[in-house]
Amino acid sequence: MMEIRENLYWEHLGLAGALAVSVFVLLGLLLRLRDTHPPRMHIWAMIAFFTVNICDGLNSFAYSDRFVGPAGLYRWNDVIIPGFMVALYFYVRALTSAAPKLFRADLVHLLPFLAGLVCLAPALILPGDLRLGLVEGDVSEGHRALINTGETAFWIVWVITLTVYGAICIRRLILHKRNIRDVFSDLEGKTLRWLDALVATILIIAAVVITDEIGQMVGQRPLRDGIWSLLFDVIMPVSFGIFALRANPPLPEWTGAVLDDASQPDEPAPQDKPSSRYARSGLTDADMDRLAARLEKRMAAGQLWRDHGLNLRGLAAEIAIPPIHLSELLNTKVGMSFYDYVNQCRVRDACDLLIHSNDTIIEISEAVGFNAKSTFNTSFKKVTDQTPSQWRATHKP
Repeated sequence: MMEIRENLYWEHLGLAGALAVSVFVLLGLLLRLRDTHPPRMHIWAMIAFFTVNICDGLNSFAYSDRFVGPAGLYRWNDVIIPGFMVALYFYVRALTSAAPKLFRADLVHLLPFLAGLVCLAPALILPGDLRLGLVEGDVSEGHRALINTGETAFWIVWVITLTVYGAICIRRLILHKRNIRDVFSDLEGKTLRWLDALVATILIIAAVVITDEIGQMVGQRPLRDGIWSLLFDVIMPVSFGIFALRANPPLPEWTGAVLDDASQPDEPAPQDKPSSRYARSGLTDADMDRLAARLEKRMAAGQLWRDHGLNLRGLAAEIAIPPIHLSELLNTKVGMSFYDYVNQCRVRDACDLLIHSNDTIIEISEAVGFNAKSTFNTSFKKVTDQTPSQWRATHKP
């Protein structure tokens, strides 16, 4: 008896903490919504996420051992549970798109909710008091079997939703890490590694909850027992709330014409084009040769790589061509991303300075355009197969 009371204490404390954090974050998001310029999809996605979390917490309180909520609303909250993963998807999509917006095809994301509603319908059509178990009712054996089948199907739908949306989020994050190398020469603050960790946290917590619920259905001891229930209830809103209030999409709107976007169906690419991004390009091989020569000449004359904040649009303006043409030139003619091309130029410049100057390695890395010594060392070894110190020791007279 004492153990049961202690477990209930931790469970109620965790629910109260999670609710308090979620309400605080939701208020902060509403304030951000007022002060943020469009697009605001990432904020709206987190508003939806924490709204679902608050509803889930209130539902747990309302139908706990201490409270009796409205009988007519019992179990209806389960229908919006897929909202966790749907909101997470739109959040990831907003942070990995240049100009995130909704399309008619996004109506497909209503399917998890409709599937959940269909699965729970045999239980939801019962009167509220009967559903809550306050009164005895005449429910046929066939109807009871249908309710049990629907419960099982609901958890299967939830596992499928978790798997599909988790995979889509991971795919978008992988694509984002490739995309940013096509438009930036410095990736600091743009890799969204923190979002990798948050997505993993959400997936792990959801998987544990599903495993726990299924285990309890077959009579096993709950995994979220005692203080563990507190940790599970509080970790998600705290970890997600911190970054939800601070996150800003790293991709400027101008990159939309250059980058792949996994949320839009790809166009079929011609056989001689490596990507649908360049499907409508009018550049010929002669144009490519001419632009490549212009690029090399302008880069060498102005040492443009020494600009720490150099990006694709800035370099395209220097050689007077559209960013999409420069992207095509680098990816098809030069054979490397914008990030790799610029950093290769920086490394070559650094090689010369390491031989002909007495500046320190960190001074040289900053002079040629690198913002971090670790990035300089990684790029230098990738190009030369040596560290900067080894290069200087080997080549300096």
